[in-house]
Amino acid sequence: MMKFKLFNFLLLGALVGLLSSCLSKVVLEDDIIVQQNETQIQQYISSKNLSMQKAANGVYYVITKKNDSGRTLLLGDTVRLHYVLTRLSDDVKIDSSSVLKNQPFTFYNNGVNTNIFLKMLPQMKEGEQATFILPSSLAGGSANFPNLPANSPLRCDITYFYTYGEEATIDHYIAKNNITVTEKTTEGVRYIKTKEGAADLISGKVAKVKYTGKFLNGEIFDTNLNTTDSLSITVGATSTSFVTGFVIGVNKMRLGEKATIIFPSSLGYGTSGSSRIPGSTPLIFELEIVALKDK
Repeated sequence: MMKFKLFNFLLLGALVGLLSSCLSKVVLEDDIIVQQNETQIQQYISSKNLSMQKAANGVYYVITKKNDSGRTLLLGDTVRLHYVLTRLSDDVKIDSSSVLKNQPFTFYNNGVNTNIFLKMLPQMKEGEQATFILPSSLAGGSANFPNLPANSPLRCDITYFYTYGEEATIDHYIAKNNITVTEKTTEGVRYIKTKEGAADLISGKVAKVKYTGKFLNGEIFDTNLNTTDSLSITVGATSTSFVTGFVIGVNKMRLGEKATIIFPSSLGYGTSGSSRIPGSTPLIFELEIVALKDK
């Protein structure tokens, strides 16, 4: 019995040793590939006289055309870009978007998409151009492709990068009109104070509001400026009578204050819209708190 237990113990030890040896070999091979990639990348950078930075994820990059005022990629953006992918070993182009047909590659940044461009675009701003070099661990890895051998580093040149979607549309509107946003709330309301108020609003009281509602193209869809009445909204209360973005904006204001608020349809009329407002439409409201009364 003792001999049997000893045999099992020795056999288990042999298996553990074998597995450890295999794992060590895999780790060693991975280390060798990493080093080979690094050597190849450094030689390429030197041969092309490139001056590149290394990002935290291991990608090398240089911005070849800057746009300091451009927005950065955000979750929920739809992206359009023109690119060329090249093998580092021989400068052979292996893939590209269609510039001649003006057909940029398009994808949605939903937080799940793991395409190769999300490893590069965080280093760029809209309107910029850039050159990237990706080690094989960020490109094809150990897989063999018809035009890209396993463990091959890759060059990518991006010549056009533009985002769209509601958040991007709002950001573009703000940049185009040189608007200084006082605050962007956690919910996504851009709050722009245009006149200081005299006193804080008191929770539970009724704020009297003058307003004008607009689309981003300037078209007015609703206003009460030409009437003697003002809209009544209870301060600090949740309301089903007004869209969420409007309530958030009003509750940030003070008596006598004027402000402009801009928010996406998720805080407005959603994807379905209303009789006057198309679905998935960002909205602007110009607001003034003209009175504060008891209920």
